[in-house]
Amino acid sequence: MKEIEFDVELTAGELYRFTMRHTYVSLSGIFGLLISAAGIACLVLRFDTLDGTARLLFAILGLLFTVVQPVMLFFKTKAQVRKNKNINASLHYCLGEEGIRISRGEEEVRVKWHEVRKKVLSGRNLYLYMSPVRAFIFPERQCGGQFDALVELTSAMMEKYRDHIPEQEEEQKEGQDDDGKLL
Repeated sequence: MKEIEFDVELTAGELYRFTMRHTYVSLSGIFGLLISAAGIACLVLRFDTLDGTARLLFAILGLLFTVVQPVMLFFKTKAQVRKNKNINASLHYCLGEEGIRISRGEEEVRVKWHEVRKKVLSGRNLYLYMSPVRAFIFPERQCGGQFDALVELTSAMMEKYRDHIPEQEEEQKEGQDDDGKLL
């Protein structure tokens, strides 16, 4: 299987889409939307019987998770990209059977496929989660025309390492010499 290489430099919009998806797909995000929907429903259904303060309260509750939070997330991600040079720095990715190699200048990090916890294809973005809150973001427009091959490779590698237990790998290495031969 050939390696796929490309550079990614995240924009505020791409980070915002990831943050919105991450926020609203979670249980707390769905719960927040339900609270806002309930606030709007109470406002609409009981408008004539509510006093001004209650109307204002239900209007704020209805807008809290549908308007206020997305606006706050937008400004937060914009500030994050502006302040944190690591987020919007251009990173070079090389994905192959061995794993994911990420480099910037002389710095290089390697991630093995068994360390990838979850893959999410959302719109034309691919998110590879290393933890519940940390992910690699691969926007299609930055993958140099290799987005479909990237999706195919990550699917194949995630399937291959789905049941992988890193301890087994270490135990196998312990029973071998430096050349990989069994002791």
